[in-house]
Amino acid sequence: MVGGMRQMPSAEMVNLISFLAVLLIFFSIDVRAREAEATDPWHVHFFGWTARIGGGATAVALALGWVDLYLPDEGSPIHVAFVAVPGSVGVLCAIVLGVEMLWQRR
Repeated sequence: MVGGMRQMPSAEMVNLISFLAVLLIFFSIDVRAREAEATDPWHVHFFGWTARIGGGATAVALALGWVDLYLPDEGSPIHVAFVAVPGSVGVLCAIVLGVEMLWQRR
């Protein structure tokens, strides 16, 4: 038996696309709320770039998932990994930004 990623049925892809759309809204709100100055500490810039990278990765995963949704399930040119890898990067960035909120004080 050869290991690998399983095929994702259309019903599961719809759930994933919905999750990615909500995550993309989160990143767009977060990025717009950040204004880093050149004199700010390194962690301000780090979390700003985390939001940008997460938003970009989530947008790529969402777009590829959307296209894959309308292609036939068998023989699709878009492998599940093309959606899963950038989607996972987006989720990891969201987790990092969630951890940031634990220590953020204003």
